[in-house]
Amino acid sequence: MQSQSLKLDLHLGDHALEGSTLTCWKQFGGKETWSLDLPTVLWILERVAAGEGDAREIRAYLLHATKWDSACCSSCDLAMSHFSEARRRHEQTVRRWRDEQQQLNPDSYPYLLNKGKIHRPSCRRPPRPAPPQFPEDLHTFGVLFGGNGGDLDQVLDFLAGQASGGACQVGPSEVVAMMARDGVAAVKSRLCGACEPRLPDLDPATPEGRPACWAWVMPSDVAVVTAGVTPVIDANVLPHQRAAYAELEHWHEGRCAVCGQGRTVGRLVRDHDHASGLIRGLLCSSCNTAEGRTDSLLFNNYRRRPPSVILGIEVLYLPAGFKPGTHHLGLPVR
Repeated sequence: MQSQSLKLDLHLGDHALEGSTLTCWKQFGGKETWSLDLPTVLWILERVAAGEGDAREIRAYLLHATKWDSACCSSCDLAMSHFSEARRRHEQTVRRWRDEQQQLNPDSYPYLLNKGKIHRPSCRRPPRPAPPQFPEDLHTFGVLFGGNGGDLDQVLDFLAGQASGGACQVGPSEVVAMMARDGVAAVKSRLCGACEPRLPDLDPATPEGRPACWAWVMPSDVAVVTAGVTPVIDANVLPHQRAAYAELEHWHEGRCAVCGQGRTVGRLVRDHDHASGLIRGLLCSSCNTAEGRTDSLLFNNYRRRPPSVILGIEVLYLPAGFKPGTHHLGLPVR
């Protein structure tokens, strides 16, 4: 249920009430219910009882106040003033999109991606790339505008993301990145059986196969990393390893060790080696899930040289519920 409030100034006889609140509650399915704040209702009743206002006149005034300027609904009223500007900016986006498409020749961009499948650009199975579509009417735009918090930039970004009907033309580097991250076998399973596109070669030294942490700046003196860093007080890190974990966490700076994305993608989790029980690095939830399921160039490189190896530290991974004084992974209690 969504709501929108309107401010009213009422005048009855010699009395006036400013800032009354008339609220429209919009339920799922489009039904609208109106309410008036209690102090205003009491004020109206007092004026009518004193003979300073006519109930039918007040009713007519309030019903008129519930008529939307757009003659449709609250969503349309909120979006009306933005509709023309949104259409103008959308047309600019479409022109840029068409210009970009003209530069995507099959020699430089020999793959067409559509709903996870990889095709040749000449394949007739997937739909052709199409520009983003603008809402056909004010009401459709109003619903989209309200659903994006009244942020026109978000609306246009959403529309741009709907371009191509799910199809987009890409070059070999994008496909190589998929092979490096997901594994060659997984990418081969996505090839169209009708047009049979040929995958590019995967060079073991390709930059797409290097985890993000390999490019992070490494101080010549590791002690510089932890300058001014207070060891964490963490029940899931052994006391004598907390300084080392603080070093690891500080070096990450909130970034995933594999993809390099920051905390905006979600909470970083502690990835660990199940054989040794040692923490390897901090990963976003997406990369952490993929690491446990994927045997690819990117994740194999990460496992071979994770942040803990780069920094030369060892921190034991302790599961939730660990209590000091108990044995864990067969290690002696300290």
